[in-house]
Amino acid sequence: MTGLAGCLGGDGDTRTWMIPWGEGGGTDTYARQMQPLAEEELDGSIEIENREGAGSMIGSEWLLDQDDDGSVFGTVNPAGWTFTWRADESLDWHPTDFEPIAYSGIFGYTIIVNNEYEIEDYGELRDAYEDGDISNFAYQGAGSDSHLATLLLQEEYDLNADNIVPYDGGGPVQEAVLGGEVEAGIATNTSAIDAVDSGEASAIVNLMDIDLTDTFPEIDRISEYGDSLGWLTEFYQVQVAPPGTDEDTRQEISEAIQYACEHDDTQEWMDDTGNIVEYGDMAAAEEQYNDAAIEEIESNVDDAIGGFDEFLNLAEDAE
Repeated sequence: MTGLAGCLGGDGDTRTWMIPWGEGGGTDTYARQMQPLAEEELDGSIEIENREGAGSMIGSEWLLDQDDDGSVFGTVNPAGWTFTWRADESLDWHPTDFEPIAYSGIFGYTIIVNNEYEIEDYGELRDAYEDGDISNFAYQGAGSDSHLATLLLQEEYDLNADNIVPYDGGGPVQEAVLGGEVEAGIATNTSAIDAVDSGEASAIVNLMDIDLTDTFPEIDRISEYGDSLGWLTEFYQVQVAPPGTDEDTRQEISEAIQYACEHDDTQEWMDDTGNIVEYGDMAAAEEQYNDAAIEEIESNVDDAIGGFDEFLNLAEDAE
């Protein structure tokens, strides 16, 4: 859904909230829950604009070039966002170019499987690939955090999928699994809820350290099969503004995000779905993608796979 940003300065202002993933994914779902509540606090309209592609880099680059008058802001998902930026050697900008606004929640990755195959846990999924009963596995964007997660599942957790397939976000992965294009794939825990509710798929593996048993009582945990992947598979919903957006303007949007997070409707949505809603102010948002956070990602990738060069080599070999 495309929105045109209006001029600010009075009642009836229109802002554009850019989501760098497709409709139906976790980032999009959070934004659409909070959009009407944030509008109440801002006393103006917010139109969500999905600009998916390249593991969220297309939307990020678009946001980088927008006006700094508060008419446009977006959501990014560190640590996955900073990982994908670091892995793309062609980009000439830095995450810290963006101005922090707030963060509004924490979510991450699960594995969903089409119910036709009657797979209930990671052990059965691994066996189904090994035996040739299934062959395809979906992830969320070439060069992204979920790409590395998939490669680690292959290298360290014996997931011998013949064909790993990139899609632009959790929503498209969900559609591919439900439609039978792929048998299984990485979705966010937020989009996995819709997949399970459809009756056509199950969320069978939690790739995070966050406990999801309230939402998916029977879900397996990848940490039972090897080291934790939480450093790579859980991330924050961070709202950012184009470079140069002044602090007062960002504070106004931050207060609207806080209002939306703490509203009874959102709290009820959190209780009903198990999605984690949490407000963080500008300083807390900035901590998720500052230089120290990026250095931590680099260190973790070094420990997990020998560095970004090795990741890019493995990703190229997998194509």
